[in-house]
Amino acid sequence: MILSRIKNNRYFYLLVFSAPVFIFQGALVCKLHRISNFNENFNFVILLQALFTAIFSSYLLRSTILKVIDKDLVPAKSLNKKNEYKAIKISFLYYIIAMILIYVASHKGILDYRPYLDQWALINQGLNPWIGTDNVYLPIHNIVAPLAAINNSLPKLFWGCFFLIPMYFSSIFPLNFKREIDEIAKLKIFLIFAFSPFCLLVTAYFGHNDTLVAGLIVLSLSLSISNLKNINSVLSGISLALATMVKIYPIFVAPLFVLRKRKIDITFFTSYLLSIISILSISIFHWGDSTLKSVFWATEMHSKHLSFFNFSRKILGLNLDQYSIYAMALVLLTVLFLMYKHKIDLLPAVILTSSSGFTFYKLGHPQFFLFFFAAAPMTIRYIYDRKLHKNRRLFISYLMWICYLNFYETFYQLYCLMTKGYSFYIRGFGAIPYILFSTLMLIEIIKLLKKDQKALSSESLSS
Repeated sequence: MILSRIKNNRYFYLLVFSAPVFIFQGALVCKLHRISNFNENFNFVILLQALFTAIFSSYLLRSTILKVIDKDLVPAKSLNKKNEYKAIKISFLYYIIAMILIYVASHKGILDYRPYLDQWALINQGLNPWIGTDNVYLPIHNIVAPLAAINNSLPKLFWGCFFLIPMYFSSIFPLNFKREIDEIAKLKIFLIFAFSPFCLLVTAYFGHNDTLVAGLIVLSLSLSISNLKNINSVLSGISLALATMVKIYPIFVAPLFVLRKRKIDITFFTSYLLSIISILSISIFHWGDSTLKSVFWATEMHSKHLSFFNFSRKILGLNLDQYSIYAMALVLLTVLFLMYKHKIDLLPAVILTSSSGFTFYKLGHPQFFLFFFAAAPMTIRYIYDRKLHKNRRLFISYLMWICYLNFYETFYQLYCLMTKGYSFYIRGFGAIPYILFSTLMLIEIIKLLKKDQKALSSESLSS
């Protein structure tokens, strides 16, 4: 019976149990590489182990999701359900233990988290966190400073809760979908994405503040598409405003919340705008105009990682970074037009805008894409509700797109944060597969809309 249960859930168990292993594998390999003084003879070996492990990780993610979609969406028999719940409980317990170990291993701060700690230390000393530092974040980033004074990892834990709770809420609770998947499948899908190497790296290991941003965007989306009315628009506006006041990029999807189904949501707009004005006013009153430093910071930075402009600058030798903002504006206007024409629902509209927009957002850091993993359980529920999982080409294109993001972030960790060896070229070409998978997904969506103009509109939901 036990062997049978393990066999039936082998991909699920492999994904859950291997994700923390891959993280510590990367940390160990990079430490050994540093001990060898970055010996060039090891570059190719390190590249191969990173490549094969990242491919295997994304293969597990793809296979686990397909297994759930193909076999677990319908209600299980009582005996099978009991066994499935055991698998989920074991996985959740392992998740807690793994998270504790990851927090302990990274408590001194890795990548951006180190300057976070320096900025919070200034706040705790009564100083301005934007003066004499590289603090490029907006005021809400600063509210966890008292937690950092207690323990370095507490802000990460706080952000992790704000990430996982909305993600769990959007995975399990009613969201105005007429067709629902099985309860066990919901829990499995939640664990699959929460326990993906991408999520564990960004949230627990690196501790990027995008963890909070992604959680707040998902909360805003969940509130907007759920059954409740005006109060949800108010809370949704506040939630998205809080996300925008950590990092500026959520402002690009705000118009989608305002202009829904050819109607202007005045309640959301008022809530969103007043929240931003209030937060900025309090911060400017306390710290002065330095609060606005981060708003203009992005214009001074070079293109990075998964941005088309990074590929153009590094590989083609064409520095087109200055045109990034215009490309993003064009993407937003295009999606707004399609949203208006086809009455596209809010969830697919936000995903379309974000996935296309990040292609042309010159700061294409992998952590910006955390939102797609946080929203994935809700997206799969929407796909099932719309019967889009039966459109195999469309679903596979979505799956390959999100699995590539997992591959890139896993490879990034395993290849010593892409700082040595062949990293220059890998960073330069990293955007090309992302653009390819995004384009394939977009083509399938266009084909879907040509076949049925209201395919992504809840107004045409069939029984």
